[in-house]
Amino acid sequence: MSLEICPESLWERLCQEDATCTFYQTPIWHRIAARHYHAESAPLLFRLGNDGNTEACLPLLKKRRWGRDVYFSPFGTYSALICSRQLAPEELEAIALKLKRLNIHLVSSPFAKNVVTVGTPLETKTQVIDLTSMDAENPMRDWEPDQRRRALLAQKNGVIVKEATSPEEWKRYYALYEISIRRWGEKATGVYPASLFEDIRCSLSGSSSMRLWLAEHNGEIGGGCLVFYHNGWAMYWHGASDQRFFALGTTQLLYLTMIQDALSRNFSVLDLMGSAGLEKLEAFKGKFGARTVEFTSSVNRTGFARFAAGLLHR
Repeated sequence: MSLEICPESLWERLCQEDATCTFYQTPIWHRIAARHYHAESAPLLFRLGNDGNTEACLPLLKKRRWGRDVYFSPFGTYSALICSRQLAPEELEAIALKLKRLNIHLVSSPFAKNVVTVGTPLETKTQVIDLTSMDAENPMRDWEPDQRRRALLAQKNGVIVKEATSPEEWKRYYALYEISIRRWGEKATGVYPASLFEDIRCSLSGSSSMRLWLAEHNGEIGGGCLVFYHNGWAMYWHGASDQRFFALGTTQLLYLTMIQDALSRNFSVLDLMGSAGLEKLEAFKGKFGARTVEFTSSVNRTGFARFAAGLLHR
C-alpha cells in the first residue's frame, strides 16, 4: 500500500461519495485552516486492495515543529478517513501501521465508518441533536420547558434571527465575539483573529456550506453562531453572545432557527461540538435535546517529539 498526497479533485470526489464526510474534512476547510496556521495542507492518500483501486483520504495539516513534520487536525475538528466503501479490519490496520511513522494528532469523527487510531487513544466527546427523530411541526418538543418559554419570549419581544450577508454584519459578529472573550476571561480556550473570520466569509459567502446566524434586537446583535454544512451534517463551529440579551431568549431563538433551517434542508444531525469538559455547558446543550456521543481520537509521537513529550509529562 502506497502513501502519497491526495489530489484535490479526488479528495473532493471522496467527500461526496462517503456520506459520513463532514464539512471539516473538505478541501476548502483545510485551505482556510492552512492559511490560519501557516501550515501545509496534507491530505494523505492510501491506495488499497490487491490492485490498489480503492482510494482513501485522511485530510490533515502539516507543520514543521521540533525539527520534524507534525500532522494534525485543524482547530480540533474532525479529520477522519474518507472512503467510498467500508474498509476491512486488516486494511484499517495497514493504514494505522503507515501512520505509526508520523508525529500525528488525529481527531476522529463520531460519524466515521472507517475509524483509524494510532499511538495513544484519546476519549473525545461531542453533543449532537438527532434531526431525523425530530417533529418538524414541533421542533421544541424535546426541549426543557424553560428553554421553550425563552424562545417564545424572544419572538414576542421582537428578536429577529437572520443570516449575515454583508462584511459589516460579520464585523459586528466579531465585536460580539470580543465581548464574549472578555466575559469568559481565563476560561477562554483560544482566541481566533478577525482575519480568520474574514477568510471564512470571503471563501464561503453565498455557499450552501455555511451560515452565520445573528440574533438581533432593536438594531443590536445579542448573539450569533457560525454553522457549516456538508452531506447530512450541520456543524455548529463557533458562537458568541452578549449576556445583556440572555433574558430576552436570544440563545434559544438561535437554536430554534438553526434547527428549523437544518430540518428544511434535510440534514440528519446538528453537531453542537464538545464542551471542553465543562459539565454545565454540556448540561445546557442537553436542554435542547442534545445527547453526548463519545468517540476515540489519538496522538502518536516519534523520535525526539516522543522524548520531549515524556519530559513534559514528568
